[in-house]
Amino acid sequence: MGNLIKMERYKLFHNIVFWILGIGMPILGFFSGSGYRNYYLAHDSTPIQVESFSGVFNAMVADSLMLLVAICGVLGWFIGREFSLRTISSEVAAGNKRFEIFLSKTVVYLVAFNVVMILYSLMGAVSQIGYFGIGDLGNNVLNILRTTVYMIIFQSVLYLVVIALAFILRNGVITAIAGPLVSFGIMIAFSSVMSEGFPVILNFANPMYRFREITAMGSYFNVSGVINVTALLVAVVWLAACSIIIWKSFAKSDLK
Repeated sequence: MGNLIKMERYKLFHNIVFWILGIGMPILGFFSGSGYRNYYLAHDSTPIQVESFSGVFNAMVADSLMLLVAICGVLGWFIGREFSLRTISSEVAAGNKRFEIFLSKTVVYLVAFNVVMILYSLMGAVSQIGYFGIGDLGNNVLNILRTTVYMIIFQSVLYLVVIALAFILRNGVITAIAGPLVSFGIMIAFSSVMSEGFPVILNFANPMYRFREITAMGSYFNVSGVINVTALLVAVVWLAACSIIIWKSFAKSDLK
C-alpha cells in the first residue's frame, strides 16, 4: 500500500499539468482576492458583507463552484487516462490488490486536488490582509479552518463522483468531458431550485447547496456554526455511495 501511494505521488508530481494547476491556482487566487472585498451571496441568495480577510476566503470558496467544475475535468482526465494507457492493468498484473490500487489513487488525488483549491482561496484571503488588516487573528484563523474542513469534505464528494465516472468509463478523454458535465448538472439543479423559487427542501441532499451553505458564516467565526449535522450526514451518504460504486465497478472490471 505504501509503495502504491509513493508511486501515485511520484506520477502526480511529475505531471506538468498538475504543476500548472499547483502554481497557477494560488497566483490566480492572489490576484482575484480584491474582487471579494464587498459582499457575496450565500446559499439562499442572501448578501453577506465581507469585513475581514477570512470573509474574503469564505467569499472565494462560495464563488469557486465553476472553477471546481473545471478542476473536476482535469481530475477525470488524470485517472481515466490510466485506464486508457493500461497503467492500472499493469498494476493489477504486477500482483497489487485492487482495493489497495483503488485506495491509493483515491487518497493521493483527493489530497492533491483539495490542496489546489484551498490554496486558491487562501492566497486570495492573504492578498487582502493589507486591505482589512489582521483584525482578530484568532477569530480569522478559526473561521478559515472551519470552512476549510467542510470545503475538503464537500469537494471530496464531487471529486469522488468524478473518480467513480473514471472507474466506470475507463477512458481519459470521455471522463474529462463527462466529469464536468455531471458536476455542472448538480450545480444547475441547485441553482434552478433557488432561482425558480422551488422549496429549499429539494436541495436537502444536493452537495453543491451544502457546499455553499458552509460559507454562510461570513467574516467572523461563531462556535454555534462549527458542527452542521445535516451537512455532514449528506456528505457521508454521498462519500459512501461513490466509494461503493467505484469499488464495485473496479472489482468486477475486466482489465486484460
